[in-house]
Amino acid sequence: MSPSIRKPIKDAEILITGPARNIAALIANEISGLYKAMRDFKCVHGLVVESDSDDGTVQQLVALKGHLPNFNYISLGRLVDQIPMRTARLAYVRNCIIKEVQTNPQYAKIDFIAMADLDGINRHISADAITQCWDVTENWDVITANQANTYYDVWTLRHRDWSPVDCMVQMHKLEPILGESAAQNLAVQAKQVHLSTNQGMIEVDSAFGGLGIYRRAAFLAGRYSGVNTAEQEESDHIAFHADLRKQGYRIYINSVLINSSHHLDPPPPPLAKKHTFFIIRAAQWLGRLLFGHKRFNKYLDLLKID
Repeated sequence: MSPSIRKPIKDAEILITGPARNIAALIANEISGLYKAMRDFKCVHGLVVESDSDDGTVQQLVALKGHLPNFNYISLGRLVDQIPMRTARLAYVRNCIIKEVQTNPQYAKIDFIAMADLDGINRHISADAITQCWDVTENWDVITANQANTYYDVWTLRHRDWSPVDCMVQMHKLEPILGESAAQNLAVQAKQVHLSTNQGMIEVDSAFGGLGIYRRAAFLAGRYSGVNTAEQEESDHIAFHADLRKQGYRIYINSVLINSSHHLDPPPPPLAKKHTFFIIRAAQWLGRLLFGHKRFNKYLDLLKID
């Protein structure tokens, strides 16, 4: 169980960490932005665990290690042959991070761990939003992010009334009854609601939204999986957070902790290429019109970076 008093930011050390695959174009800005957002901590550390990249991600990590204080990375090489399921690979990488925090003397004084997706979701995170997490009255062990437009990460969300089950499993069960569109609307899209910043802290059994800040004891209390009891893909955070909840640790969404407008914000296009953004949007609309939302999204998933 957690202590009753949080260590103040000015006295605490935090580790920014997360998995990386094929994000060479993003990783420098992502890590630098997160370092800036954590500037009020006594000390900021960084650790990225990479696997399966073929786009220069490792070279970018080498460069970051050369100029960012307390930054390091681990490259696990090619995992996909041994662990073909994407969520299981993510779980394996995150468990490697847990082991590092637990056993590496370099991280012995870490008080908080900021587990982050590094694919662009945290580009709007601010130091003020991070600091506000220490001003709330709730005695949190895990505090997770919100998005300004609609909260997207309902696959990871578990809340008794809002999202009590795996939304994707529910959608597939509903499809034979209601059809593809209605099933998706009911199981997924209806749960992706707008959370205004005045809604405060929402206690949940699981959430992530691209960023979670963990007390050290809570972070070391669980293990990630990524595979459900039916040997199907499941959000890798579900089993981890279930371990934490069994031990009494408390998990919240902080509506003020905005990390993005939605998932994922497209970066502003260069002025000379402004038309490119609209061409991409038109291509997405046409693809869904021709192939259907579900089938087209499957094609996009084949191209998705982890």
